[in-house]
Amino acid sequence: MSIELSGPPSLDDAAKLLTALQASLGSLSGPDASEQLARATALAAQVDAYRVALVATIKASEVWRDSDPNGTPASFLRREHVMDHRQAKADLRTANAFSRFPELEQACQEGLVSRAKVDTILSIGLRTTHRDAALSEFMSIFVDLAQRVTITDLKHTLTLWANQIDPIPDTPGDDAAHARRELHIRQLGDGFKLDGFFGPDQGMKIMVAINAALDLHRCEHPDAKDTAKAQRAQAEHGNYRITNSTAAQRADAFIDVIIDPALESGALPTSGGAPANICVTIPFERLANPQSRPSNSNLKARLIDGSLRLFAATLRTTNGPGEIAISTTRAQQLSCDASVQRILLTPAGKPLDIGRRTRTIPEQLRTALTLRDGGCAFPFCDKPPGWTEGHHIQHWSQGGPTSLDNLVLLCSRHHHQVHSQRIPIALDADGIPRVITEHRHSARL
Repeated sequence: MSIELSGPPSLDDAAKLLTALQASLGSLSGPDASEQLARATALAAQVDAYRVALVATIKASEVWRDSDPNGTPASFLRREHVMDHRQAKADLRTANAFSRFPELEQACQEGLVSRAKVDTILSIGLRTTHRDAALSEFMSIFVDLAQRVTITDLKHTLTLWANQIDPIPDTPGDDAAHARRELHIRQLGDGFKLDGFFGPDQGMKIMVAINAALDLHRCEHPDAKDTAKAQRAQAEHGNYRITNSTAAQRADAFIDVIIDPALESGALPTSGGAPANICVTIPFERLANPQSRPSNSNLKARLIDGSLRLFAATLRTTNGPGEIAISTTRAQQLSCDASVQRILLTPAGKPLDIGRRTRTIPEQLRTALTLRDGGCAFPFCDKPPGWTEGHHIQHWSQGGPTSLDNLVLLCSRHHHQVHSQRIPIALDADGIPRVITEHRHSARL
């Protein structure tokens, strides 16, 4: 196969070559196709780098003003090149980023890093002002990492890095995920369908409970197959809604009334001796001083040697695979009422000493809280005690005692709000906790 060029190389020549390659696919063996796939993947990255360079040229030339003096580069790309708003913004963001991070542009031009991985680095790395300011110092590490790992692993590492860079009050990912929580119940012809979305910790609770239920099913039905054909409903009779409840309330009820009691009952099967539960792992000094952050040199070293996960807050199940990074704020909230165990590690992550597991809030103290608070103590909230969690007014990792005058009952929604917004709580003259909302109208919702 040969392609003759009549002049300087053009995209038409590239199109002819691609057509010829497609015509020769039938003659390729499996190993040949695998080799060609690797080269085609690298070429796709190079083509994407060329696309971004064209977008940068269009923006710099201001050709987009010719047809619409009041237009923008994004509107020009949408109109002239049939892009949606998201794609146009992504191309312009990448064009700007290439001028700031030449090592990222070079890796894409050489076919070493795909556009999908470039977008992953930029979408997480530029999401907040603190990440944006720090990204250039870590870009070479991320470019090297992108060449060796999958997009999923790259995103996980970037999330761990972002949780170290962001100040504690800035938890946009946590807040956005928590605000999106929902649970829908639809009545179909032959049953009910659940459809919902949960944040990281609530989603992990569902996963760990389902994993335990699957283990129980396999034990009781050893001949059951892992996969079965689902029978589709012949007719749909509309939506079923629980009276006077929102999707967020149903999501909370599912966790607080169904999932949490099932996990705490001890009736679910264990896995290797470990009870079905979720496990939060976080360095104690990070929990005790959540506003502190490591130096950039230490953070670089942890990224390079792979030890960053030992210094971040993570959630994992005890009876199945899966780990997810969470913010220190969320870890602090979850640690308010949980079993706590101290583990002393070497800098390389080897356990040296494992302390005894202790319960943060004893059963008798929980009873006293129920009698005093009667449910969620947040203004205008009527959640009963069974739907609440114990909250340390002064966090125990910062010296707060586990005592009646330092504890208050809050529902899941308001517990999250108190931590993320740092809403203060004080005891009045009668020893009753008062949430200081500063006339927040949202407290009534």
